[in-house]
Amino acid sequence: MQNFTLDNFQSQALESAKKGNSVIVSAPTGAGKTLIAERIIEDCIKNQKGVVYTAPIKALSNQKFRDFSKKYPGKVGILTGDVSINRSAPILIMTTEIFRNAILVEPESFAERGWVIFDEIHYLDDIERGTVWEETIILLPPKMRLLALSATLPNIKEFVGWLKKVHSHPVESIVEETRPVPLHFFFQCNDNLFSSFKELKKSDLLYKTLRKQSYQENYWHSKPNKLKTLIKHLNGFKTFPCVYFSFSRRRCEDLAQDMGYLDFLNPSEKNLIDKTLNELIEKFNISPSTHVNFLIPLIKNGIAYHHAGLLPTLKEVIERLFTTGLIKFIFTTETFALGVNMPAKAVVFDTLSKFYGHYHGYLKTRDFYQMAGRSGRRGIDKEGFVFSRINPSHIDKASLEKIIYGGYEPIKSQLNSCYATILNLYKLMAERIYDIYPNSFHCYQSKMWEKKEIKGLLRRKVSLLKQLGYIKNGLITEKAILAAKVYSFELSVGELFAGKYFDACDGESLFTTITALVYEPRKGEMRPRLNKRAKGIKKDLNKSIKQIHRKERSFRISPLSKKPFFHLFESSSLWYQGVSFSRLQNTCSIDEGEIVRYFRMSIQVLRQIHSSKVISASLKQKLGNCLKKVNRDVIDAEKQLRQDL
Repeated sequence: MQNFTLDNFQSQALESAKKGNSVIVSAPTGAGKTLIAERIIEDCIKNQKGVVYTAPIKALSNQKFRDFSKKYPGKVGILTGDVSINRSAPILIMTTEIFRNAILVEPESFAERGWVIFDEIHYLDDIERGTVWEETIILLPPKMRLLALSATLPNIKEFVGWLKKVHSHPVESIVEETRPVPLHFFFQCNDNLFSSFKELKKSDLLYKTLRKQSYQENYWHSKPNKLKTLIKHLNGFKTFPCVYFSFSRRRCEDLAQDMGYLDFLNPSEKNLIDKTLNELIEKFNISPSTHVNFLIPLIKNGIAYHHAGLLPTLKEVIERLFTTGLIKFIFTTETFALGVNMPAKAVVFDTLSKFYGHYHGYLKTRDFYQMAGRSGRRGIDKEGFVFSRINPSHIDKASLEKIIYGGYEPIKSQLNSCYATILNLYKLMAERIYDIYPNSFHCYQSKMWEKKEIKGLLRRKVSLLKQLGYIKNGLITEKAILAAKVYSFELSVGELFAGKYFDACDGESLFTTITALVYEPRKGEMRPRLNKRAKGIKKDLNKSIKQIHRKERSFRISPLSKKPFFHLFESSSLWYQGVSFSRLQNTCSIDEGEIVRYFRMSIQVLRQIHSSKVISASLKQKLGNCLKKVNRDVIDAEKQLRQDL
């Protein structure tokens, strides 16, 4: 254990934890929240008590596994759905979904684990996945204490008030507002650089967004913000390494290409990056591809891009090169903001608006600082630099000021329990299932009409499950036992199972069917042409999902169960047949990283079905053979992670 002086907030958090309290820590990015987690982990090991560490995304779970394995060799395991390594280890890394599922089904398996650490607890506010965090906290075994970490938790008192109501043990909040490395904000507007918001306001550029002429409203055209101008200033401030955030994969690639003529490396760095890059490409067996061929010359100049469309192994190569300081400039989407040990000297925002699932809007202050917080390395930099590229036609003064100087948005409950959670709870509680709602954060912070709405939705979901035969005479049925394992695709899988569809399928049809169920096309993605086999499977799946939707609408349930999409049908067929991954890229226009992601999701669903006690021996064997055929090469997530052990 390192000996150095702890900050006050770190000491307070650790003292509170030693007293047996749960601890909620809100502190800026880079302030040292991870150190609190590490000290608690070390205490757990010393006292022979296990600990669970949850992260919001699999990539972050994998990175934590690598980091902790180096720090605590032989004492770390990981369980994410993709990967299962050393699951009985004292330190167990899990995604929050997997942890929720486990404590719901087998809480006794956590009897010897004293703590759970929730990294990025503000994910409870996430519209799509926030319900998982809330359900997990409600279901937490009584003996477990929780450490919740966030850089952006303004309503911490409300959150702690709820925790005290749900759990009988003491809960303490620790708030640190001072950032150890202060941020200096710059603004590029009209191709000029302004060193403060005050200076930008004085220029009057943000007041002139519109003017009227002859009853016509025209945009006031400013000079475009040139990348060359920005690079000149970044060079002047010596602000490398730099993370440039853009919210479009294609834009990241285009910007990297535009900068390709520059070389940020000196001769010794060029030799080192050549050597390191070749070693990593060989280690991870990375084959030539569109992205690889495009990236290699850029990387050799100290430039890269990083987004979810890249192969996981290629992303890891880029991350490793960035942490060595050899990549000086990286263009990336916002997922990089969740990276561990990826700090930079400067951060650039390409724009201050993004697509939020159902709408396009200005960045939330929380999201802005989650990304801006990557700048300024503690113990290395005196300040972090944040550059925002401003188009006065796209953002007004008040909105810009709110993003940068407004308060963080409070976290709000997104409770919306899925069918699997309801079935697992019904198995334990039967009609007492409705008694669980008063323990929710939603109930604690919502208005009366909101409470009535969510309770009504729960009752309607239970009624639907009864009508469809998942619940009978106060018990869950055989198809419900299977559906309760398959989160997000419960009714689709349940109905196909009950109709003997899976029993009639061959292995290839099983894989292509599940891939169709999990796949979600990106906006504007072209529909593929389907062969006769694909059309037959599509007809069967669409018939089943239409019947499910009809029932859901009659019970006023929203959102409806996910529709199947067949964009990966040819690719999944070929993959099952044993073709190499490089050949798949000719069968569709989908990014290689997306193919890997959806194949891994499909494998997770196949494993969930395979582990069910209600399937026939022949189906179990068929699923086992299917998994052997498809969980190979770059799709095998566990193989990639074991390479570091």
